Amino acid sequence: MKYVILLLISIISMQTVVAQKPIKVKGVVKTSDGKNLGGASILLYTPGKPDTLRAVSNDKGVFTIANVVPGKVTLIVSFIGYRSFFNEYDYSKSTEDENIWDIAMTPGDNLLEAVTVQAAKIQIKEDTISYSIDSTMYRKNDNVEEVLKRLPGVEVDKTGKVTAQGKEVTRVKVNGKDFFGGDVTTATRELNADMVDKIQIIDDYGDQSAFTGVRDGEAAKTLNIQLKKDKNKGYFGNLTAGVGTEERYLGGVSLNFFNNDRQISIIGNINNTNASNFNFGNIGGPMGATIGAIAGRGGGGFGGFGNTGNNDGINVSKSLGVNFRDEWGKKISAYGSYSFSDRRSSIIQNQTQDNLLSSGNIQNIQNANNYNVNVNHRFQFNIEYRIDSFNYIKFTPQVNYRETDRDNVTDFAFSGISGAKTNDGITTTISNSETPNISGTLLFNHRFKKRGRTFSLNLNAGDSRTESDEDFVNLNTIYALPPFTDSLYQNILQDNTSENLGVRASYIEPLSKKKSLEFNYAYSQQLSGNDRQNYLVNPYTGDQAFQESLSNIFDNTYITNRFGFNYRLNEKKYNYSIGLAVQPATIQTNSVTGKFSSKQNIVNFFPVVRYSYNFSRSRSLSVNYNGNTNQPSFTQLQPVTDSSNPQFIVVGNPELRPEFTNTLNLRYNNFDFISGNVFFGNILASFTNDKIVNNVFQKGPGSQETRYLNSNGFFTLGAFYAVSRPYQNRKYVFTLGGNLTYNNNLSFIADEKNKGKNLILGQRLAFDYRLKKWLESNLTFNFNIINNKYSINEQLNTNTQAYTISHNSRIFFPKSFILNYDLEKVFNVGLADNVTTNPFIINAALEKQFSKNKNLSLKLQALDMLNQNIGIARAVTGNTVTDTRTNRLGRYFMLSAIFRLNKFVGKAPQQNSMMMGPPGSPGMIRN
Repeated sequence: MKYVILLLISIISMQTVVAQKPIKVKGVVKTSDGKNLGGASILLYTPGKPDTLRAVSNDKGVFTIANVVPGKVTLIVSFIGYRSFFNEYDYSKSTEDENIWDIAMTPGDNLLEAVTVQAAKIQIKEDTISYSIDSTMYRKNDNVEEVLKRLPGVEVDKTGKVTAQGKEVTRVKVNGKDFFGGDVTTATRELNADMVDKIQIIDDYGDQSAFTGVRDGEAAKTLNIQLKKDKNKGYFGNLTAGVGTEERYLGGVSLNFFNNDRQISIIGNINNTNASNFNFGNIGGPMGATIGAIAGRGGGGFGGFGNTGNNDGINVSKSLGVNFRDEWGKKISAYGSYSFSDRRSSIIQNQTQDNLLSSGNIQNIQNANNYNVNVNHRFQFNIEYRIDSFNYIKFTPQVNYRETDRDNVTDFAFSGISGAKTNDGITTTISNSETPNISGTLLFNHRFKKRGRTFSLNLNAGDSRTESDEDFVNLNTIYALPPFTDSLYQNILQDNTSENLGVRASYIEPLSKKKSLEFNYAYSQQLSGNDRQNYLVNPYTGDQAFQESLSNIFDNTYITNRFGFNYRLNEKKYNYSIGLAVQPATIQTNSVTGKFSSKQNIVNFFPVVRYSYNFSRSRSLSVNYNGNTNQPSFTQLQPVTDSSNPQFIVVGNPELRPEFTNTLNLRYNNFDFISGNVFFGNILASFTNDKIVNNVFQKGPGSQETRYLNSNGFFTLGAFYAVSRPYQNRKYVFTLGGNLTYNNNLSFIADEKNKGKNLILGQRLAFDYRLKKWLESNLTFNFNIINNKYSINEQLNTNTQAYTISHNSRIFFPKSFILNYDLEKVFNVGLADNVTTNPFIINAALEKQFSKNKNLSLKLQALDMLNQNIGIARAVTGNTVTDTRTNRLGRYFMLSAIFRLNKFVGKAPQQNSMMMGPPGSPGMIRN
């Protein structure tokens, strides 16, 4: 009987295969008056099937779509200037080719009001999400930032920070190359939207990973802006000048010259409106999770107000930058940038910090007045040498220089459990520092004649030094019986050094067309040193006396050797990697002044598991596990008591071991071609062994001492999702997104373990609306809840809530008038009394565009009309909760003129790969 059943199943299966033999669908696209229409876009969609078949009609209007599975299908034909054609056909019983003769295109405008075909708008492939950009997604003179605000799964706040799939974007590229050193806001605000063909969000594991296809470590979110092929020859830019009330001013120039492969960009700006061009932080590095900023950080919408007034403090900025790109012959590509910034900031902060100590909850209220001057220079260059089709070299040197002057005055007041004041006082700090930094990487890729066999070598080195001179005064009144005052006048000289050297080699041996083995080796050497000289100063004579007990000479060396292998399988629908690495490490510390020396030998194991399944071009699932280490800083290691600030004493621990973190990440992405519905989901679990935590002791009234030790039990669980659903050709777009994070923080209070359970819940609901061509509007509701519970003492348990409602619109009037407005109301619950505020921010701008090309504009802006712009933030650690209120730029009015340059005469260039690698290899970016 079982053989009969198997035979019947086989026959049914054969019949099913025969019945589903693909067919061809042919047709002719004509206008309503019978003329053939060439160049029309044809899509054939099968309900229930994720893929969409595409074709373009030839000059006679004829098209052919092959590999059509028999069944009910929907045909969509679109052409600019004509209404889109929709019709359904039933080919369930078809065994031969089918012809369509009833396509008639009627004149109409389908740019904004009619149907925009959604197919191929989003493509998902492993670590890359690619958005196709068309003219329906922006207005004339919009920049790239306005486009990003309309992409599902992407958020842009008012400072220009870009978040994609719940993670901050830390680096930007243009056509696969760094633009101004990778500054995100520089590219998104300086490049015109009408130049963009595609925007890619990439989980970037580095250049070497892009070549080998092996992912290792934590990925950085990278934005790649792919320009249209006909924007390769010409010039574009802006000239801006403005003057306003409250002595506000701004002036800016942005000039870009493109001549095929040669591209030169110049950016200059001077203002006192809190605007800035460049970010001189750690570009491209992995970003840690933040506990949360409350109030005034909403994003999305329109308006073009940029980051004006949304940075903390009052800032005067000068900046200048040059970006260069060229092809030196057929084999060498060169590109790089120089950036300069002079930023002077006046910052006033009110802060309430609750500290959990052994005696209970101690509160510290501080009021600080800071004046900072930061001068930055950054030079970065890249040379790519394509020796031949088998060998590739990339050399990237970088030089940074930072000079900082700081003048700070802070008054403080500590109160105990009963609420009575224990001590108060004032600290004054005047300091200056210089930080030169030079680094470089050299990458060599070699592909053997045997397909799939490759070798890659990456060398990196860096040297950084910080020299500082600080005058520190601490006046502290202690309310004992009787009260008395301690005074401390110090001069502190420090020379911190950091050197690193690294080598990573990778060899891939193909086992078959789909299988391969990767063997890798990595060597890393990190040297850090701290030379600290502390002098007590006589406030009356100015004489200085060297204090050996407060001074320190300390060195730390951390050396690792890592050996690993990975097995990789590539199938059409899925691929996976399984690997293991072992890393012996040596940590050696030496304290000259502390007369202490220590050496540790540690071995860590790094399992690597990565699985990716592509259901279709628009739906994928990936699972990724990896491990990484984190070395303690020299401040945490040096065994010398640092009591230069008697309220916060620090003692290092030379026996600290590096942290080891295991991370599991699961991600699911889905996009429906026809409806445009989008879903992004991500689940993260992270567990850290030997977590470096604080061990805090109370040393007296208003004084605590922090030590460091390793502990287990720290973990983070997180989830993120984003859902976007458009209606009536994106006339209405609803977006729902949220994140949930649970942190099991650890700390010690006088050697007693304290668990801090931290729950963060955030939700965002946005509604975008377009009415024909004259109105674009956005309404957004955000709420964030931060809940903290501590195991030792419930006094520090908190529950904070923040609700934000924002609404903004652009209204296009006749005669080229444009009205922008931006409303944002914030409600904060649970913050400290001296910090909490519920600001209502109202911004508006009226712009008049002149000339036929609208390249000249006059704009009248009103910023923060109610004068309520305040920055509010909460930070949570193992034993502290800190609420901070910071001043921001308040109400002013400004009249500015903008002259826009935009002229292109280029043709589409040939395609070239950014770096050598197998076609279609994961992570490859093409330009």
